[in-house]
Amino acid sequence: MTKQETKNHGNSSSIERLLTAATVAGILGVSSKTIHKLVREKRLACVQVTARERRFTPEQVEEYIRSQSTEMRVDKKVPRPVQSPSKKGGAKSFGHSGVDLRKEMKKWR
Repeated sequence: MTKQETKNHGNSSSIERLLTAATVAGILGVSSKTIHKLVREKRLACVQVTARERRFTPEQVEEYIRSQSTEMRVDKKVPRPVQSPSKKGGAKSFGHSGVDLRKEMKKWR
């Protein structure tokens, strides 16, 4: 290699450092096993360094993140209030039986 080739190769501006599965797992917040599973399912691209070693470019990780990202979906513009039956007892029970249960309870104390 000439000095110029060594200088250009040492700079490695065109080749970025490859990430390990453990590093990618840390970035995504999952386990290394999950990273290898994603590769087997062809959902995450990799660089197969050896038969047992995989590495990842930052672009591959970014592409996976983009492919899994979704925009926030709003189904309805105006949310409806929850329609649930009234609770038993309390202030609302007066209307059902015609007797104010609070007054009845005080009477027997």
